Amino acid sequence: MNAHNGREPRQRPSPQLLAALRESKADFHRTQCALPLREKVRLVLELQRLCLPLIARQRPLQPWEQPWAVEP
Repeated sequence: MNAHNGREPRQRPSPQLLAALRESKADFHRTQCALPLREKVRLVLELQRLCLPLIARQRPLQPWEQPWAVEP
């Protein structure tokens, strides 16, 4: 039993699970790499719109952190 939380220690993932996760990650990266530039820019802008308000709640955004006022 794990002394600090009173639960059994978590088992390590199986080699098969790790291999499947690695392959899925590689597939995702290949898919992302194949996207056209316009779609990549659209995704960056979408992520900015999601993340920057969370940062702005914690502290003022720096000038270089302001979201771009563009649409792809």
